[in-house]
Amino acid sequence: MSRNKMSPFRKDSLVLVAITALIFSQTWRTAMTDEGGMRLPKNVLPVSYDIQLLPIIEEGNFTTPGFVEIVVDCIETTSAISMNSADISIDESSIMISDIASQEPIGVMNLMVEDDRQIITIELDSQLMSGRQYKISMNFVAVLNDELRGFYRSTYEENGETKYLAVTQFSAPDARRSFPCFDEPNMKAVFTIKLGRKLSMSSNSNMPKIKTEPIQGMADYVWDYYQTTVKMSSYLVGMMVSEFTGVPSESELNRVPFTIWTRPSLTNLTKYAGNIAPQILKYFEYFTQIDYPLPKVDIAAIPDFAAGAMENWGHINFREADLLIDEQRSSEVAKQRVAEVTGHELGHMWFGNLVTHDWWSLVWLKEGFARYVQYIGTDSVEPGFQMDEQFGVATLQSVFRVDSLESSRPLDFDVNNSASLNTLFDVVVYDKGASIVRMMANFLGPETFRRSMTRYLHSRAYANAVQDDLWRAVQEQIELDGLVLPATVKTIMDPWTNKMGYPLITVTRNYDGTSGGTISQSRFLLRKSTNSTDSIVYRWWVPLTFTADFSLPQKSIWISDKEDSIPLPDLSATDDEWVLFNVGQVGYYRVSYDDTNYGLILQQLATDHTVISAKNRAQLLDDTLTIARANIVPYEKALDLTKYLALERDYAPWTAATNALDFIDIMLYGYPDFNEWKVYLSDLVVPLYKYVGFDEGTRDTHLFIYTRTHAIHWACTKLEIDDCVQHANQVYASWMTNVITENDISPNLLRLISCSAIANGSDPEWNFGYQKYLASTLANEKIDLLKAMTCTKETDIIYHMLEMMINETSGIRLQDANTLFSSIAANPVGHGVALDFLATRWDEVNAYFSGYVGFGGSSMPGLFRSLCDRVNTNEQLAESTRV
Repeated sequence: MSRNKMSPFRKDSLVLVAITALIFSQTWRTAMTDEGGMRLPKNVLPVSYDIQLLPIIEEGNFTTPGFVEIVVDCIETTSAISMNSADISIDESSIMISDIASQEPIGVMNLMVEDDRQIITIELDSQLMSGRQYKISMNFVAVLNDELRGFYRSTYEENGETKYLAVTQFSAPDARRSFPCFDEPNMKAVFTIKLGRKLSMSSNSNMPKIKTEPIQGMADYVWDYYQTTVKMSSYLVGMMVSEFTGVPSESELNRVPFTIWTRPSLTNLTKYAGNIAPQILKYFEYFTQIDYPLPKVDIAAIPDFAAGAMENWGHINFREADLLIDEQRSSEVAKQRVAEVTGHELGHMWFGNLVTHDWWSLVWLKEGFARYVQYIGTDSVEPGFQMDEQFGVATLQSVFRVDSLESSRPLDFDVNNSASLNTLFDVVVYDKGASIVRMMANFLGPETFRRSMTRYLHSRAYANAVQDDLWRAVQEQIELDGLVLPATVKTIMDPWTNKMGYPLITVTRNYDGTSGGTISQSRFLLRKSTNSTDSIVYRWWVPLTFTADFSLPQKSIWISDKEDSIPLPDLSATDDEWVLFNVGQVGYYRVSYDDTNYGLILQQLATDHTVISAKNRAQLLDDTLTIARANIVPYEKALDLTKYLALERDYAPWTAATNALDFIDIMLYGYPDFNEWKVYLSDLVVPLYKYVGFDEGTRDTHLFIYTRTHAIHWACTKLEIDDCVQHANQVYASWMTNVITENDISPNLLRLISCSAIANGSDPEWNFGYQKYLASTLANEKIDLLKAMTCTKETDIIYHMLEMMINETSGIRLQDANTLFSSIAANPVGHGVALDFLATRWDEVNAYFSGYVGFGGSSMPGLFRSLCDRVNTNEQLAESTRV
């Protein structure tokens, strides 16, 4: 009996759009549902907080008794005070309100609690008068939860004993789970913090500690008092109570003291972060021309952490995998990840902390800029990483895939309920935000861009910003520098933030000896819905760049948001010369060409592909193969473009190619043509595999190592090339028999070797990998081993792993569960098992993840979304729809 299959290239319309659009549109509907209004009234605004918290870190009593005193300005006369609170028990009898000037108390009539809005309202028996200051105080008890949000608890094992710590994650926005507060980014105040702890523990917060005193009536407990913070948003408050050890940075650049905090057994892994962090901070001080304003930086490695890191001002929290590096056992990928995350979080000290988005709808003003500056910050300490070479394939092309759906969203996008705020922290905010900042920096020029950022930061320091504040500062700098643009920067940039999607630029040349042509723009969609009700006109101000010779300066021209097409009289190319647009892929747009120009490009790639820059070769591959998915160019032409890959040796083109070819590989899997497809891919991959080799060399560059991982991934796990598989299996077998140890295996190949051996093995290989996973104390190594374990082809083992995912005693942390599930879903054998598991045990999985809301929203849509990529049959589509 044959399976009822659909055409493999219809996945875009039936799955990627249908299911992914369903997820995104459901997120939109949830986000836009108004729960009676989630915003606080602005009749009173906070000036200062005095916060006293005593986290009880003991089994059976994970609570935090607290006291808060808030000084507020009364902006409008009112008889009620509303603030945020979630999962906090407030002692209503302790609530006190008083006029600061007269010391007169204000009577409290009632405390109204709206759990769904996460708002409490104190109803008063008399009015607060506009223009006066008041003091609000109360006692409360918060929960020291295990949900990786608010003031929560994390655990680790040390010498066979479970250790606990209390740590904060207040974005976005969860300060309200720790203490009642005005938890909106534009309600800035100063914070004076007092933390209680056992004598055997230590505490940290945003500012330096000034004194320690015993807690009366509690033996072995003390209060730590901290300096008052600068004016900042509540989500930036950071606190930690732990048995961690602090390792001061030994960098000679420490104008500001840096200390890396981690569990005592891992202090030997802090050297790399301690070395690069002060250097990156110093670079950002130069870049912004604004000194870091706090007296210290603490950086903590947290065992359980929802995000990669969190930029609490003066006390930054990281996942262990994103901070701790073993110079011998950590891979180049892990090392770059630590540098990038460090650059990202330190970038927030200016973009986000010093100048904060006015509301979460504008969170791209911090995350988009932080993503952009993480590249230049990393480049400042690790130029060998060639970060600019990576931006296009790692960030721009990544968001292109999401932003080509009708279900995408604008950068400036509001939400109306607290549960959906985390859904804003998505690839659009980070990667599209960074991409349009990069595009703007390019058409402004580096010095005007840098000076405009300094102007922007100075103009809104310790305050909040909306987009127009940014555009205004940039425009002022443009005029000072005498730069000429075709319109104001607001006119140019607003369409990029207020509209979803991006343009496809179509280049049609004349070939009549005039060197001219026509340039047109239209919104690029993978599939256009026939019943769309979207009435927005999708046109942009596009800074076009083009060249026919990369040894010469590029040409540039603009197409406006009022123009569908423009004539271009001179492309600076003869009829037998190719032309390429979007030089360096700096612009946020795709490009399509007429048949003749495509033919000229193909000839050049076959003759000498290096004449075209590596970044533009990557762009050609990604643009053309993606445009083919939308049926704008034939797939035959797009695949003709890939033939030259047998000659390609550079990282960026191969990254773009493997991302695009992986889609075709998935769509053809299980079909009669799949073996022929593997032969074609082998002809492309084997030359690269032979060029880079299986074994590393002492002179291998960073991106050469990255390229080798591409080659081995495809040669070993995708195409099962004998030489690659035998190499991997031999190394793993030697490891299993103690001929070698993990220290003898390149950390850059550990995951790939283990994946291949486990895929081609059975229970012994998997069990060995699992035991190594449990035994490893190096977080980034554990992630590599966890991913390798999911390569098994044994369905019973795969099912067992899925059960481990929802078992808190399995050794798999909650923060890593999505990695486990998505890796299984990407496994051709594991995909069906994962789909069935989610369908049959949805309630159980949902209950396990119910309290965990990480960046990007709740876990369940993320788990489901990871299943969509491998759906290529009607049966799978029906099952996915049923889920």
